[in-house]
Amino acid sequence: MATKRANVLVAGLLVLGLPATGAWAVDTPNERITLVGLTGVHVVLDELGEDAERKGLSRAGLQADVHRRLARAGLRVLTTTEALASVGRPTLHLRVIVLQALEVADLYVYSVDLSLRQHVRLARDRTIESYAVTWSENRMVGTVRGDRLGLVRSLLLQKVDEFATAWRVSNPDRF
Repeated sequence: MATKRANVLVAGLLVLGLPATGAWAVDTPNERITLVGLTGVHVVLDELGEDAERKGLSRAGLQADVHRRLARAGLRVLTTTEALASVGRPTLHLRVIVLQALEVADLYVYSVDLSLRQHVRLARDRTIESYAVTWSENRMVGTVRGDRLGLVRSLLLQKVDEFATAWRVSNPDRF
C-alpha cells in the first residue's frame, strides 16, 4: 500500500512539475550549439521547501555546491548585476522539489530539474524578445527515505556536471 501511495505521489509530482509549454530543449547537438561562446551563467535555485530544509538539505548549501562545481569546470558564475548586463542573460535554472509523502513515515518524493534559459529573438519578427530554454536535461523524479536525502544533492550536482560537460564540449577552444 505504501508503494502504491508513493507511486501516486510521484505521478502527481510529474504532472504538477511539467512546464506550461511542451517545448523543452534537451542535450542534443542542436541545443549544444546554444552553449558556444558562453563564458558565464547566472545561477537561480528555487526554494527547496520546508521538508527539505527540515531534513538538512539547505538551499544555501546547494547553491554554494553548484557555484563551486561550475567554477571548477571553468565556467564563470555571474552575479545578478553581471547577468543583466551580459549578452543573452544566460541563467542556469535549478529546481529541486522535496515533499514528504503523506501517510508514509519518513518517505520523501523528489524532483530535480536543470535548464539553461537565454534571452532570444524570434526569427519571424526580430522585435519580439523573450526568454527560452535553450538547453536542458531530463528531469529526475523518485522517492527516498529521510536519512538518504543526500541523494538529492548528488543528483543535482550530477545534472550540473552534465551541463558543464555539454558546455566544455561546445567550447573546446577554451581548454
